[in-house]
Amino acid sequence: MNLDASLCARIGTLDLDVDLSAGDEEVVAVLGPNGAGKTTMLRILAGLLRLDAGHVRVDDIVLDDPATSTYVVPERRPIGVVFQDYLLFPYLDARDNVAFGLRNRGMSRRDARRVADEWLDRVGLGDHAGDKPRSLSGGQAQRVALARALAPNPRLLLLDEPLAALDAGTRAEIRRELRRHLGAFTGIRIMVTHDPIDAATLADRLVVIEAGRVSQIGTVSEVSAHPRSDYVAELVGLNLYRGNATHGAISLEHGTTLETGDTHLDGDVFAAVNPRAVALYRSEPDGSPRNRWRGTVADLDVLADRVRVRLDGAVPVIAEITGAAAQELGVQPGHELWSVIKATDVRVYPA
Repeated sequence: MNLDASLCARIGTLDLDVDLSAGDEEVVAVLGPNGAGKTTMLRILAGLLRLDAGHVRVDDIVLDDPATSTYVVPERRPIGVVFQDYLLFPYLDARDNVAFGLRNRGMSRRDARRVADEWLDRVGLGDHAGDKPRSLSGGQAQRVALARALAPNPRLLLLDEPLAALDAGTRAEIRRELRRHLGAFTGIRIMVTHDPIDAATLADRLVVIEAGRVSQIGTVSEVSAHPRSDYVAELVGLNLYRGNATHGAISLEHGTTLETGDTHLDGDVFAAVNPRAVALYRSEPDGSPRNRWRGTVADLDVLADRVRVRLDGAVPVIAEITGAAAQELGVQPGHELWSVIKATDVRVYPA
């Protein structure tokens, strides 16, 4: 019982070619930069866009296959969708919004409204059944949209940035509620998000899409430990370099070398460095640290009591230091600093 999809479609300038599978036992989060094809992928699964080639199968039932001229219209698919902006019908109250999908599948108005009331009770909105969307808060609207998607008992639940429209104060609470509802749902769950916290909190497996292609698949810990693109490295907060390793020395572009403590891997490799492992100096440090480069402060971000500093140079580096250290160094955009990375702080893995 699963989703088996091979999605090939050209939409405008996007050339999508993605294989995607998921089972009942997992929540799959799809991540990627803007324009990567995440929402297009969901719209194809939902039947709102059609494939140029490939197939969509749910539990071995073919929903879309151009080769056999098979196409099941959206309202006939066993799929529930929570859209990014929820898309509640403004002229219907919460009860009738939830009942809409049930009525569309032939259930009587009375029975559909009864089931809708049961779902509103489940999501904690039993007292708001008669409220129109304009009188609901963002968190309440999200819960109505989720109830509407789940009420017809779909086999596949699609969520497009389900928390993106919420303010920061509401987001954490609704994230916890969403995790509970996703855990109780027995079908297939696919969620698109750009937020690594949402992905880490809600998903069992990550699929990263870049420029219409899958660039990485794995659990949260696997992807975080071994990023395979600049986008993923930035997403999980690591410096990422790629080069050719020989006995612990990695040759990078522009003729620079990154020394590591790992002498076991040779050939094409990735090297990841935690920004907290990068030390910064105003002048060239004494001694003989082998990984030291001069760079120019491009920008900096204050994160609570920490400061992330991005240096441009022969080897671009992101360092994370304390606020006190940043003040002592006088870190400002345009200033020159030296970065130092210990060889033992470089994590190496095959490219």
